[in-house]
Parts: sequence; C-alpha cells; structure tokens
Amino acid sequence: MAIASKNKSSINFALSGMTDIVFLLLLFFMLVSTLTAPVASNIMLPQSNNQTVATPLLTISITNKMEFMVDGTSCTFDQVEPLIKEKLGSPKEPPTIRINADENVNMDEIYKLLEIAKQNRFKVILGTRSL
Repeated sequence: MAIASKNKSSINFALSGMTDIVFLLLLFFMLVSTLTAPVASNIMLPQSNNQTVATPLLTISITNKMEFMVDGTSCTFDQVEPLIKEKLGSPKEPPTIRINADENVNMDEIYKLLEIAKQNRFKVILGTRSL
C-alpha cells in the first residue's frame, strides 16, 4: 500500500516578480538614454560649472570651421532658420533648442543664432562641458 504525503511542495514558478524587474530596468535605461544630448565629435565645447536639466527639442552645432548643423543636417547659416522651423513644426509652447558652439567660434556667430531664437521665441541652452 502506497503512502501519500500530505505536505507536497509546489513546483510552479511565478514570473510576475521577474517581469516587474525587467520592466523597471527597461524604463530606467530608456530614461537615462534620453538625458544625454549627443555632441558632434569635432566640437570642443567651452567649460562650465553650471549644467541644466532641460531637454532640448533641437540641437544646432557650429564647428570651428564655421560649419552649421541642425540636428545632424549640414547647412549654411542662411538655411539655419528655415531648417529649424521645418524640424520643429508649429509647437504650442516655445520650444527649447541647444546651441553647441566650438570654444574657438567667434561670439558674433552665436549672437546671430540667439537673435534668430529671440525672433522666434525659442528657449535656448548653450552647450558646455563640465570642468
């Protein structure tokens, strides 16, 4: 006669805890990856102690050879404003743009971009690297 044990352990495995952890890790990495703004490799940004937490919608880069790039698209200075308007569309609130200018660029060029931003009511962040 076979004697059956009343205290059998369950061999089922619950995956709900594991899926929660995977979801949280995925969410964490997605948030961290959006916090970093890519900087063009041939631009040496000026140094600063102050860093901002605002997220720009668009990045304008100026190399030391006076080459302009709007979100990775090369253009001349005359094409910068129409290209910005094309990429931003018609936002409901004033968008934030980031200007990455090489530390050797003449400030007059940066002032011209700031004037474009002022005319179009854009918020501006000047890109810097930390000390």
